[in-house]
Amino acid sequence: MPLNINKSQLRNERKFIFFEPHSSIEKLLNSIGAKEIYSPRNINSIYFDTYFHRNFYEAIDGIMLRSKVRVRWYGKIFNVEIEPQLESKNRINQHNYKITNKLESFKTKKLFSLIDFNKYVQNQKKRKDEINYYLNNLYPNLFVSYLRSYYIFDNVRITLDTDLKFINLAKVNLFSEKNLLCINKKKIIELKYGDEFHKKATKITKTFNNRLNKFSKYQVGISETFF
Repeated sequence: MPLNINKSQLRNERKFIFFEPHSSIEKLLNSIGAKEIYSPRNINSIYFDTYFHRNFYEAIDGIMLRSKVRVRWYGKIFNVEIEPQLESKNRINQHNYKITNKLESFKTKKLFSLIDFNKYVQNQKKRKDEINYYLNNLYPNLFVSYLRSYYIFDNVRITLDTDLKFINLAKVNLFSEKNLLCINKKKIIELKYGDEFHKKATKITKTFNNRLNKFSKYQVGISETFF
């Protein structure tokens, strides 16, 4: 499916790993003049890949043209009607862009049923050719959940992700909160910006004491739960 991507859709993403308490990181962001723009919210994603983890290994190998596909929603996980969206996050050299498709609502139960979710996904694939295109030959293999806070500084978006949790979907048909593997120590700050704001982003990163690191929640989750 051909795509026409213009320059305005491309963005830089730089990630930094912190181990300090959440309150200390918030003070650091406030000290550089970053302003909170939204209330924190939980982000939940189910990542899709081939049986042999093609997307995972392409990222490990640093392939310049690569993608990852996920179904994402916000808020609660269990016993609630969620409003998911399908996201294809793509990498072109040093830039990222994201393509989003809204999905129909899905009712979760006290125990999240992967069997029910797979049926739901098949129905969504039949509903729209573009959804079928992105999910073709891919299978849900990792659930990721975390709390995200939102900031901005001079047109540079800043997010702070904490309380990362994962579950290997290849090993379960049902899961609950107690099944989630929690990695509490790592907090991730991410800067997102267009090329024209590179100097402003660098001004922010100078305060982070060389913490820049390659960090993918998908890669970490796969490594922690599969291998």
